Amino acid sequence: MRLQSKSQTSAELAERVRSILGTRNLTLYQVSQKSEAIYGHASPYFLPHNFYYDLKLGTFGPSLYHLFALSRISDYRLADWLQVLGFDLEDIPRLQVLLPLKRTILLDSSLGDPNAWVPWFRNKLGDPFAPPVAPLGQLLDLRHSVRQHSLLEMNKQKSLYAKIGLEDALAFPDLLPGSIVRVDPRGAGNLPAENGKTSEDVFLIEHSKGLCCCRLQVDGRNRILPVTTQLPFAQVELQLHREVRILGTVDLEVRPLIEPNRSKIPKDLAKRWKPGPLAGPEAKLSQLLCRARTRMALSIREASALSRRIADALGDERYFMSPSSLSDYEARNTPPRHFHKVITLCVLYAVPFYTFLNHIDASPRDAGKESIPDRFIPRALPAGFRASSIEPDQPDSKGFLGELLRRCGDSPLFLRRSIGAISGLASPSLHDAFWVGGVRDALHPYLLNAVLVIVDRHKKKPIDSRSKPLWQQSLYVVLKRDSAYLCGCCGMENGTLVLHPQPQRVDAREQFRNHRDAEVVGRIVTIVRRFL
Repeated sequence: MRLQSKSQTSAELAERVRSILGTRNLTLYQVSQKSEAIYGHASPYFLPHNFYYDLKLGTFGPSLYHLFALSRISDYRLADWLQVLGFDLEDIPRLQVLLPLKRTILLDSSLGDPNAWVPWFRNKLGDPFAPPVAPLGQLLDLRHSVRQHSLLEMNKQKSLYAKIGLEDALAFPDLLPGSIVRVDPRGAGNLPAENGKTSEDVFLIEHSKGLCCCRLQVDGRNRILPVTTQLPFAQVELQLHREVRILGTVDLEVRPLIEPNRSKIPKDLAKRWKPGPLAGPEAKLSQLLCRARTRMALSIREASALSRRIADALGDERYFMSPSSLSDYEARNTPPRHFHKVITLCVLYAVPFYTFLNHIDASPRDAGKESIPDRFIPRALPAGFRASSIEPDQPDSKGFLGELLRRCGDSPLFLRRSIGAISGLASPSLHDAFWVGGVRDALHPYLLNAVLVIVDRHKKKPIDSRSKPLWQQSLYVVLKRDSAYLCGCCGMENGTLVLHPQPQRVDAREQFRNHRDAEVVGRIVTIVRRFL
């Protein structure tokens, strides 16, 4: 996300912008004249006649206003113009997944480039009936690429995605801090019919202190009570539509198990607090940023420290924001001059990028709608794919792959670059992911309704963790001599590999001669499971 790639000089960047405008039969002079006619000469949207000269200097970076004007006049997507400059909006949710955030946030899944090439799968087995547990590498191949929009068209519902915060996991341990959940907005009305009854569904709700996932109890007409599972959060009654909004029901969880965290309980959520009315839309950018930071429970200094982590992750000092600059943006209504800071603010405060645009009077509806041609934008094929391997923009959805897609539902494509951060694996592959959707009698509660797990194959020494709570127990994949796989807690007893079920399933305990009858494939570091 640098201003320009190392291989792209300032002169090449200026020439590329000239060529892109040329596809619309536009010259810089014409663009400058149109920007003046639309916005005015004194407007920050005005593109000067010496724009190419400024780009060639190498020290100049167009502002968000300049890029928006280019998008509107050329009718090319703003996100594409940002990619020309070296910015990728998909990094916003990727960084939010990476950072430890106190409060639950909505991840922006709408920022993907619809014309980006995405590696896609091909069935090795035409039969949808796969073994109960098997590595995906035995069932699927990565043999071709498709455009991202063809995969998005397969999603049948507009799901929301949220990351559970460290300080508001009311559904702990059903959901862990750091878990990523998919939310079905169609389930917002699935409340219990009887007063005093706790819902089976886990809901994503919004109130004056932010977002949280929890079960709900109906308490009188139009009032609900968020129910905590284990931790002593304060029980606060909320009035529907005035003090609380139900966004939907959780139907899928991506649970990282590298270092599972126990939820922390902040003082403002541990004591009974007075619910306030749901906030209306903020009129000014300063109000938006101040309220968003407050909902994230971040001080100015804490936000600045997190921005240092963003700058380190992207390898560019321009993403860092000092406490004074963060304070300044909450006191005035002008956006940062450099787009790097816009990215940082959207990541830190969980402000959707297009919401940010609306608050600087740059309505996304006025931006361009078409995609810049591939020859002008870095839409490279994934590593290992050649142009000759590209197949039509229609992904295969038959056989086992069709069954997998049916079981998982909507695909969270925006998480594809976050698999390493979620699993802790430097280079995750198909052989690290296991299909477990055929297991009917799981040995561990968290494997019930699981569809996929990711395994760290370097961790083959089993640690017996039965004395720990369920959410802290280590799970492993074991390969038997007959090539069948098992999943669950296990340990070594006098040289014997023992697979431990839960206490109520003592009859399912199995023992194997280690490395003769069975061996540990690796430790499970991520679980993808459905909520039914």
